[in-house]
Amino acid sequence: MKDNLELERGDIAIDREMDVDCDIGQEITVYIETWFDVDKKFGVHTSDDENVWLNMYGKFNPFEDTLRIECEISRDDGSSYFDYEPTSAESQLVKDMITEKIKEEYDQSPQEFCEEIAEGPVMGGM
Repeated sequence: MKDNLELERGDIAIDREMDVDCDIGQEITVYIETWFDVDKKFGVHTSDDENVWLNMYGKFNPFEDTLRIECEISRDDGSSYFDYEPTSAESQLVKDMITEKIKEEYDQSPQEFCEEIAEGPVMGGM
């Protein structure tokens, strides 16, 4: 993480499991692995308790080139949520990493990935 707390490539990883929203089929949801000090970055207090952790999710619409980041702080007694507004550099980094992961795992563009998921499996042949 840079001195200004901006995320860099080594700070995150994109999980291979991805979902596409079922409403319009244009938003890819990914789990973003956090390899940085989430307490320092977000001003939260997860390191004080081993039963508290932060989950980070990216919601990427490749058709509109938009990205939202949602965070969940999980505790034994429930969860709380907040949205994180990434810098333009962070946004581009996450979108690039999602695109790379889809290419690596599925040999598709993000748009092709959405379209294939939205079409669903063909039933009954022909």
